Amino acid sequence: MEPSRAASRPPLRVRGAAHRRRPTGLGTGRAAAGARQAAVQYAPGVRRPPPPKAAVRFARARVAARALAALLAFSPACGGEPPPAPATARAERGRIERVVVATGTIEPAKEVEVRPRIAGIVERILVREGDAVEKGQVLVEIERDLLEAQVLEARAARDEARIAQRFAASELERARRLVESKARSAQHLEDMQARFDGAVARVAKAEAALQNLETQLSYARVVSPLAGRVLDVPIEEGSAVAPVTAVTGGSLLLSLAATDALHLEGLVDENEIARVAVGQPARIRTEAFADRVFEGRVREIKPVGERVQNVTYFRVEIDVTDPDQERLQPRMSGDADIVTEVVEDAVAVPETALRYRGDEIFVVCPDGAAGAVERPVRIGIVDGSHVQILDGLAAGDTVLLP
Repeated sequence: MEPSRAASRPPLRVRGAAHRRRPTGLGTGRAAAGARQAAVQYAPGVRRPPPPKAAVRFARARVAARALAALLAFSPACGGEPPPAPATARAERGRIERVVVATGTIEPAKEVEVRPRIAGIVERILVREGDAVEKGQVLVEIERDLLEAQVLEARAARDEARIAQRFAASELERARRLVESKARSAQHLEDMQARFDGAVARVAKAEAALQNLETQLSYARVVSPLAGRVLDVPIEEGSAVAPVTAVTGGSLLLSLAATDALHLEGLVDENEIARVAVGQPARIRTEAFADRVFEGRVREIKPVGERVQNVTYFRVEIDVTDPDQERLQPRMSGDADIVTEVVEDAVAVPETALRYRGDEIFVVCPDGAAGAVERPVRIGIVDGSHVQILDGLAAGDTVLLP
C-alpha cells in the first residue's frame, strides 16, 4: 500500500510565541558557538584575539575598493584632462585716452517760472508736464467774464467822451464866429476853448482806461515766453491766483525750460579737477539712453568747491553739442567722460595684466624654457580698462592675465 501524500509531507513548523522569544542567531551548533565566541570577545575586560589573516586581507581589499570607487567618482569631475591654459593678452598699438568723470543731470540753458499778471480763477490749463510748447502759445486761461464787462463799460465811456469832445469843438467854432462879428466878447471864446480842452482830455483818459482794461483782458490768456518744454504744473483748474507785482511774487502757474540748448551740470572730485579745462571734449551718457553717447564740450568750471559728505567736488558745466540733443530731457541723470589727455599711437595692455610688488610694477610673460618670466614695466595713461606701457613691452608681446 502506497504511503499517503499526507504522510510524505514534511512536518509543518509552527512559529509560536516560544519561537519568537528565542534570540535570533543564538541557536545550536556552529551558530551558537560563534555567538558564544562573540560574547566572550566583546565582554568587558576580555582582550580581543587578533583577527585571522583572511579577515585582514578582506579588510584591505575593501579599503582599496572604496578608494578606487572614490577615484572613479572624482575622475569625471576632473575630466581626466590637463588644466586649461592660462588667459593671455597681446600688447597692441592704438589710441588711448585719460578721462575724468563728471556726474550730474541734464539742465536747460534757460528756465523760467510763469506767473499771472492779473488776479482771478484758473479756468483752463491747456498743457501738461513734458509737453513741448512754442513761443506765444496759450498755456493757461483765467476767467474773463468780469474783465470783458469792464472793457465794454470803458468803451462806452470813451464813446461818450468823444461825443462830448465833438460838441465842445462845435461850440468853440461858434464862439469864434461870434467874437469875430463882435456879438460876443473874447471871454466867451476863452471859456469855449477851455471847455473843448477838457473834452479832449476826457477822451484821452477814457481811451487810456480802455487800453488798460484790454491789456488786463489779454493777460487772462497766459502765453509761453519761449519755445521749450513744460517742466512743472503745480496749479489746478479752479484755483485762485494772485498777480506778480514789484512787492509780491504772485502765484506760480508752471515752469518752462528752453530745450534748444542743454548742458550737463556735474560734479568732479577735487583730486581730478586740475586735469579739466574749458574746451575739452566730453562724452555724455544718460540712464534713459544707455546705448547712446552724446557729444559735448566743457563750457565752465565753477571756482568754488562744494562739500558733499566730507568730500569736496567742483561743479562743471558741459554743453551738449550733439545734433540729437532734442532726445534729451531736462533733469535726466547722466555722466560725462571728459577727455583730458590723448595718445594716438600707444602700446597698451589690459589693466588687469599689471602686477605689483611694493613699488615695483611688472607683468608676467610666457617663456618657452622657463614657463613664465616677469618683466618690469613703466606705465602712462590709464583709461579704465587698458593702460599705456611706456617701457618694458613692445607691440605684439604676450602677457599672462591673472
